[in-house]
Amino acid sequence: MNYAIVAKSVYKTYRSGFWGRKITRALQGVDLSIKEGEIFGLLGPNGAGKTTLLNIFSCQLLPDSGEVWVLGNEITRQATNELKSRLNMCSGNPNFPWSLTVGENLKFYSLLYGLCRKDCKETIEKCLVMFGLEKFRHTRYDELSSGNKQRLALAKSLINNPRLLFLDEPTIGLDPDIAKRIREEILRIHKENKISVILTTHYMREAEELCERIAFIKDGKIEALGTKDELLQMTRSENLEEAFLELAE
Repeated sequence: MNYAIVAKSVYKTYRSGFWGRKITRALQGVDLSIKEGEIFGLLGPNGAGKTTLLNIFSCQLLPDSGEVWVLGNEITRQATNELKSRLNMCSGNPNFPWSLTVGENLKFYSLLYGLCRKDCKETIEKCLVMFGLEKFRHTRYDELSSGNKQRLALAKSLINNPRLLFLDEPTIGLDPDIAKRIREEILRIHKENKISVILTTHYMREAEELCERIAFIKDGKIEALGTKDELLQMTRSENLEEAFLELAE
């Protein structure tokens, strides 16, 4: 079996305050294996360590200790540009250059990923069509609705045809109908491109609909791991929201 991510005994500590006296133990011995091609959910309360773990997996942060492999590459040392070119992330709070149009933003990020002029043009057109953004190609980012901003964020996250996609609260703050369409698009992307997806969310329905397996993290430790049904059985809960509350307590 191939794994998109393997983490063994991962620790990460932050120091702040006067002379670094305040210590925050963000991760405390995380062990986790995520299979290639699955949609994997990472749930937990605020401050549990989700963002830190996501930043390590996406090669934006190095752990203090432990071992991490991403797409078969060990990243306890500096990750290579070749590995980073196979990753991408979509945030629920997208932040793009406000004065650039949808098309200009996609071109900007495609150039950052090193696409040649021909591939850049073809990829941008494909992403515009995929997310229904063709008629907004000349619309500035600051003039887009919240739903279309999120569609642009998803389009950007596929600009380099990634093998591993990180979705950090991809539907936060969206109206229910728009959030539903975004979830449908995520499922379609996963099915068509056979990519591995790691999702963080506070919406339990979203986790139920999208995730094949779910890890629950609290105080920097993985407290539970399994399918939805396994987590419900483990916590003797009727639904994932009850299981979340049980594990959080």
